[in-house]
Amino acid sequence: MKFSNKVKYLRIKHGYTQLELAELTNITQPALQAYEAGKAKPLKNTAIQLAKVLGVNVDDLMNDEKEISA
Repeated sequence: MKFSNKVKYLRIKHGYTQLELAELTNITQPALQAYEAGKAKPLKNTAIQLAKVLGVNVDDLMNDEKEISA
C-alpha cells in the first residue's frame, strides 16, 4: 500500500480531519493534503511524528511495499 493511502486510511480510522492531524503533528494542512494526494513525502522527523500519532511503525508507514499493521 502506498504511503499516501496509508496516511489517509489511518487518519480516517482514528477519526481525525486533515486539520486535526496536521495540528497534532505540527505540519500544515496543505502539506498533509499533499502527502495524501501522493504529491510529496515528509522529511524524516515529520514521518516519525506522523507514525507516532497514527500508532504505526515509521518503517511500515514509509515503505510502499509493507502493509500497515494497525
